[in-house]
Amino acid sequence: MYQVDYLRDYIKHSELRVFKGKIKIRLAKELAIKYDNGDYNDRLNNICEYLDMINTLNITYPSNANPILYVYIVPDDRYAELLKMPKTFDRGTGGGRPVICYDLDGFIMAYGTSQNLLDKRPPFTDMERIENYIHELSHLVMNQFASKNSMISEGFAEALPLYGLGLEEKYDKHRDIVVNLKEEDILSPKELIEQEDEKTFGTTTITNGSCLFRNSYMSSYLFVRGVLEEIALKYSLTKGKSINYFLNFIKNTGCTKEFLVYDIAYELDYSPEELLNTKILQLKAIDSIKKLNTKTK
Repeated sequence: MYQVDYLRDYIKHSELRVFKGKIKIRLAKELAIKYDNGDYNDRLNNICEYLDMINTLNITYPSNANPILYVYIVPDDRYAELLKMPKTFDRGTGGGRPVICYDLDGFIMAYGTSQNLLDKRPPFTDMERIENYIHELSHLVMNQFASKNSMISEGFAEALPLYGLGLEEKYDKHRDIVVNLKEEDILSPKELIEQEDEKTFGTTTITNGSCLFRNSYMSSYLFVRGVLEEIALKYSLTKGKSINYFLNFIKNTGCTKEFLVYDIAYELDYSPEELLNTKILQLKAIDSIKKLNTKTK
């Protein structure tokens, strides 16, 4: 069934602003007034800071592109419609998520957000919100290379800030939950793929908090983190270079779902069936984080 692209129409009639020469903003005329008054500055400064953090990984984008980060700010009363907010995560109070970018000089995806999440908001200080924002920006990074299943995309969006940028060393609550996970709390790659097919991915949670505390997100993070660490060990790479290697691998593989896990297994010298049906990499990742946990206490 055909559906009108309301966000495309909104962007077509939007105003453009450039924030600190680093990110470009599109928003309606009435919201541009608030922007010009500086009402969004604190939160936009946060986004600039997180973009700078990601840039320390020196990710090389396809065709050596240098894409602009676009932030699409939409009215509070239309955010769910314009951003196509999944009902599972929509609390009715506004939200932000990656959306199609309609600007040719930008990332394939823009960051869409309701204006109330920016309006005179103080800078972030708690680690959960910082990690959440970098998680969303990490989706923009990965989509420059490929769009894969939820296990890979959500796992990477968690692994980039937590593993790549070292936030797991600072985010005590998350790290302590991870090291105390029971094996039955973790979903194997096969189970994660099945959940996505059944549209149950992200529906069960380990503890209160944002989506990163859901079983599927935690399991996906541990899987991708395990892959990144195996790449780093196999090829003697830094975290940043292992992330580059992983992104290019995902870009160039023609595989999806179970066959993608098989392809990863062959790359890392694992049994394909073992990697698909067990939690071997996730348990290795937990062991690695346990050693980290000892160092941070």
